[in-house]
Amino acid sequence: MCYRYTMPAYIAQSYPNPARLTREFFPACLRYNGIIWTICTLEKQPMKLSSRAHDLFAAFQQSGCPVCRLTNDSIHHYLFSLTYEFVNKPPTHEAIRAARGLCNSHGWHVIEQFNNTALGIAVLYEGLIRNMLKDMGSVKPGDGRRQLSKAAGALAARAECPACTHQATTEDHILRNLLDHMDQDEFAAGFRVSAGLCLPHLRQALERPGQQAAKAVLVAAQQDIWDRLRADLAEYIRKNDHRFNTTEEMGPEGDSPRRAIDGMSGMKGIR
Repeated sequence: MCYRYTMPAYIAQSYPNPARLTREFFPACLRYNGIIWTICTLEKQPMKLSSRAHDLFAAFQQSGCPVCRLTNDSIHHYLFSLTYEFVNKPPTHEAIRAARGLCNSHGWHVIEQFNNTALGIAVLYEGLIRNMLKDMGSVKPGDGRRQLSKAAGALAARAECPACTHQATTEDHILRNLLDHMDQDEFAAGFRVSAGLCLPHLRQALERPGQQAAKAVLVAAQQDIWDRLRADLAEYIRKNDHRFNTTEEMGPEGDSPRRAIDGMSGMKGIR
């Protein structure tokens, strides 16, 4: 009969070369009381991450809500494709016309973030305005309720801003991957030292069905993150309190007010 013996982690980790430790201090098999024990060391198992979870793990090391960051990157690429690569595609024109243009946030994202999409915007919005005027019909001074009602109805959007639809799909996918991987210790540890989720994305995560165990791990970690932020804010207040007459320089708490806005409201432009 053969039994497998796993070396305790504290032994393996305290020795610089666990494999050598096994060879020098433990033979391949030990016979004790007529039983053969096979010796092995503990080996760190690599994380099994989806491509999206891998992006999340990398985003944990950056500032701000990781879901906001990845969502914003995805929207940025989507809007560039929409107004540059796919500007002449009929589905693009149909989506813009049905939504009566991009929403305020995503419309200004295009104007402020891209330098080479002005022509694309001109093409899309010329078609939008031309078709909207056609749908409104001609309205003249003195026209009655019927003409005005038709014009008002034509102004209403028939579909959501296409970038908003893309954003909602992206956020759902990212949050699902976040919860799916919270059972991996290294992934969860990476989240615990991150800036955590913003309040809107934490709400969205908890509104998802099921995954109660993952949600508990997520919320426990988020509470620790917020407690660290609260401590930084308290220290920021103390160092600015004239009663202490302190000459201490600001440390990590120096940007805590900005982190507080980011943590409660999310990244600028996401909402």
